[in-house]
Amino acid sequence: MSLNLIDATRQIIQIAEDVSHKNFQFTEKPDLTYYARVKPARKNMPSHLVFYKTEHNELINHLIAHECGHIIRIFSAPEDKRVAPKMNDELKRTALTEIEGDINRLSAMMPFDQLTQIVNLWYNGTITQVTNQPPDLMIEKWIYEKYPELRPYQTQSIKKQHDESIMGLSKRVAQMTPSKIFIISNVMNYCFYKFLSQYLHTDYLNPYWGFKYKVKGEALAKITLGHEDSFVGDVEMSNRWANFLNISNWFAWNDFENVPANYQETF
Repeated sequence: MSLNLIDATRQIIQIAEDVSHKNFQFTEKPDLTYYARVKPARKNMPSHLVFYKTEHNELINHLIAHECGHIIRIFSAPEDKRVAPKMNDELKRTALTEIEGDINRLSAMMPFDQLTQIVNLWYNGTITQVTNQPPDLMIEKWIYEKYPELRPYQTQSIKKQHDESIMGLSKRVAQMTPSKIFIISNVMNYCFYKFLSQYLHTDYLNPYWGFKYKVKGEALAKITLGHEDSFVGDVEMSNRWANFLNISNWFAWNDFENVPANYQETF
């Protein structure tokens, strides 16, 4: 299946190219577990990388547009303000110490190798969430307001994401997840979908009607009202979220250009 993007997505790609002074390299990868993955170019890279799954659907228009939104925000910031989340073993040990009791409890319920894999997913997922959701909110608002042609794909894509988030509210997930991870992830989701409901004029909060930590979600939403619509504002808001959720010592910020040697691989 060839990559056939609508005009609005191509317009956003062009904006990203103009802002970053880099073009896009599209590479088909039939074994991807997701429709598309975009990697912003660093100085030593001639192009932004877009890997896309051979079998995909029209939602790829929204996914690529959204990721281009990140590129536009990053490259619109002064070079000395461009950063990326940093996670390493030392920071991870700090996080795991705070959920050690739950890890010990769960160690009696699953094999060690499986638990190790899940612990890494918990940690990486939490940091990705706290550093991605603030800019994601602004990007989705921008797409909705500026590119009506993308709205049908945006609606479907957000619904898929929302359905997956709602699964995280189940008692089964709560039992199999460290308490702190469960609470802060769902508090962030509550705040995220509260604002998306306003920006996209769709009710995403109904499943959270009986949410036990709604008060905390509303408190995080109040903090989010002060979001400056820029990349620098994104970083500041992620820091404010992390401080509110008591996970600011779980990650750090790294220079945007400081990436692993294998960065250009799909992984």
